[in-house]
Amino acid sequence: MSSLDDYIFEPFKVIKVKSRGTSLPRARSGHRIVCDDTNIYCFGGYNPSLPLNRRNMSNPTWTPDRPLFKELWSYCIASRKWKEHKVIENMPDELASNAMCMSGRNLMIFGGTGAPFGNKCSNDLITWRAAAGDAKFQVLEVTGTRPPGQYGQSIICYDGYFYTIGGTNGFAYSCDIFRLNLQTLEWEPMFVGTGQEGEPLGRYRHEIARLGNKLYILGGGTGDWAFELKEVPMFDLDTKSWTIQATKSDDSLRDNSAPLPRKCHSAVQVNTPNGVQVFVVGGTDGHSVFDDIWRLDIASMQWRLMRKSVLPYPLYFHSSTVTSYGCMYIFGGIESKEFAASRNNILYKMWLCIPKLSEICWEALLASYPSLDQVSQENLINIGIPRHFIHRLHGP
Repeated sequence: MSSLDDYIFEPFKVIKVKSRGTSLPRARSGHRIVCDDTNIYCFGGYNPSLPLNRRNMSNPTWTPDRPLFKELWSYCIASRKWKEHKVIENMPDELASNAMCMSGRNLMIFGGTGAPFGNKCSNDLITWRAAAGDAKFQVLEVTGTRPPGQYGQSIICYDGYFYTIGGTNGFAYSCDIFRLNLQTLEWEPMFVGTGQEGEPLGRYRHEIARLGNKLYILGGGTGDWAFELKEVPMFDLDTKSWTIQATKSDDSLRDNSAPLPRKCHSAVQVNTPNGVQVFVVGGTDGHSVFDDIWRLDIASMQWRLMRKSVLPYPLYFHSSTVTSYGCMYIFGGIESKEFAASRNNILYKMWLCIPKLSEICWEALLASYPSLDQVSQENLINIGIPRHFIHRLHGP
């Protein structure tokens, strides 16, 4: 039986999740995770230093010459169990630094690179229906002006369109914006850089936020440097133009500071009654690696350092996602320790709000009865558990 001490309801405190079962993804970086309120989905990744053992040699998705993970995993948040989806057709070969989001019940995977990085880059948009059974990936048949094959992009689905921003082919970096009409499946360019003054510099491994019809680009960089977070490029989808938004430093800190420049960080967006909040986690400037978590209020452009939110180790090339009820999850990446850096397969969680009483009760119930997923839906209904929580255990 799990201890209630495993469940901490203090907002903004990072805790390590103790998974159940023996199956879990191997340590990796360059992967992506997204979630609905039932599962976290993990796709792809890279690890060139995985020790050779029987499991690795028997698994053709990873070899020393091709250290990429041709894998899709799901993690049931309620049961705390990982599952590998093993029989999936049309799995791409470009498995590092893809971009991934969810649109309804569909995973949407775009771009990415194989190994060596930049040797082959994808511009396919691939979808997978999140379901209980295994299924095949679908490569969408599209028309129009497709974006070039790249990796390290950021993507977003909004108002019937799929947007991709920036990326690299390993040599050149862009901040170009293309969008795909999800009804007609036709691509069109929204912005293609010409090097004019006022355009943001090209970048990869940045993050984006959205407020209304405006997209905000957070950090990112090139192979040589990382971009500031004191100034945030903003693209207006209505006027198709860029402006630079100056942010406000955290005036509650003694040095009145803002987050340092960074790339290979993660970010999640939470829409609250008080406005859009973006939480930026970790990252690197190419020399230092960060363990901090910052919050940006998009409307006021005000940064706040989440003082209680500290990762156990500085972390980059990880991935984050957030549920609709305000719990953020962070998985994998490269941990920077005192004498070495190594990839991990650790899952962390952090509440970005005070949980509802029903959420606290639900987690307490799962802690007290960790095998609740073995109880039938009918019996769970009979003992009075609300259906939306039962769906988190057994699916809708």
